Amino acid sequence: MTLQRNLAWQNIEADYQASVSRKFARYAISLNYETLPQEVVHQAKRILLDTLGCAIGAHVAPARSICEDTVLELGGKEEATLFGSGIRTNALNATLYNGFLVRFLDYNDLGGGGHNSDALPSILAVAEREKSNGKDFLTSLVTSYELGQRFTDSAKGSSLQERGWCFDIRGGVSIPPSLGILMGLTEEQIANAIGICASQSNPLNVLDAHREECVNAKNLRFGIVSYNAVLSCILARKGFTGPIRVVEGDSGLCQAVLQGEMDYERLLDFSGWRILDTRFKVLCTNGTNSGTVLATLSIVKEHDLKPEDISSVKITAIPRQAQHTVTPAKKYPRNAESADHSTFYANAFAIKERHFGPESIQPENFTDPVILDLIEKITVEGDPNLSKYQAISEITTKDGMKYTKRIYTPHGLGDDPLTDKELEEKFKDMAQKYMDEDQINKIFNTVWNIEKLDDLGELTKLMAFPAK
Repeated sequence: MTLQRNLAWQNIEADYQASVSRKFARYAISLNYETLPQEVVHQAKRILLDTLGCAIGAHVAPARSICEDTVLELGGKEEATLFGSGIRTNALNATLYNGFLVRFLDYNDLGGGGHNSDALPSILAVAEREKSNGKDFLTSLVTSYELGQRFTDSAKGSSLQERGWCFDIRGGVSIPPSLGILMGLTEEQIANAIGICASQSNPLNVLDAHREECVNAKNLRFGIVSYNAVLSCILARKGFTGPIRVVEGDSGLCQAVLQGEMDYERLLDFSGWRILDTRFKVLCTNGTNSGTVLATLSIVKEHDLKPEDISSVKITAIPRQAQHTVTPAKKYPRNAESADHSTFYANAFAIKERHFGPESIQPENFTDPVILDLIEKITVEGDPNLSKYQAISEITTKDGMKYTKRIYTPHGLGDDPLTDKELEEKFKDMAQKYMDEDQINKIFNTVWNIEKLDDLGELTKLMAFPAK
């Protein structure tokens, strides 16, 4: 009996050793700052700068005060800093609050398997809690992008969204390893943290579905997964266990979420650096809508068109964007979360204001008669022959002139990435409403030299500014 039991236990342990969770944990532990190529380190700094800027720009979010009041009500040990107010709270609360800000404008990056800059609030909060240095922080950031992208790439057949899930499910397996290396967790502890988190962090795509209005909760879809990741790592460090075979096990993510269609070869191919493919937006809109707005802006600016000149606007987009924007909730948005996903609203606003930045989410714009009139003149069609971010705008004026612009690659995306200078200008555009030039330059200097920091708290304290 003892021999049979020992053999059974050995087989169980062998399965755990071969699990995705253990392999993800080993990968995370194997990374260190000295092994990161210089271009990877620089890209991580670019991501950090862009993420902090997006969080500052979101200070006007109507629900920000709700999140802050909730944090104050919950209280907690002073471990991490809330962006803006500078209030100190525990790492869990800071992850939620700062995560809401990063996501709110839909201005954050495309990479790491989704909008992975949503992961940075948890990494910053834990780094501050653990008094981590800049090198360890950068290593954690890179880990989150590398593992997050591999999980998303491993989904075969239909996308996660088409199956009814949000791609932020990846955070359950990608964030615990990232946080675990900051917290000094062992391989086994990280694997258990993945099991705890991934088994209970599965956001539904109703948060960003074609036929549903987007709401405040959309901005926490990754934040709550990250919150769970922080909690899971704390539990695992104390010896709490989770289902280590959470990916490949019976009723695990592969079977339950992806219906058995997971490419394990892509999932576990740890060669290369996926973070280098991360791109940054120039507009406060979802990525697949960027081309439509840039095409319209190009026509309007080139021909000096005013709202009163417009007879009709025909937008041709990829099928997903066309499907995503045709419902009344998206065509006539009444909140920022729906507005930044609306091809109708975004193009109407762009025609009137000749840009589409953070100010586009102001509530008064949703009832602006000029914008509403322009919305009625816009049609949106899907074309399966368009690829990725391609889009066409065709504007007909009241005097019968017709202008057409096709965008193949929106600036900032694909093979046309933003430069460091453009990222700084994007940051300044959002931050100058709240910070003076000296504070902005201090953030720039700290970010570009973050590997020299002995304590990440030196960065987060720069993210505090007086309310305006």
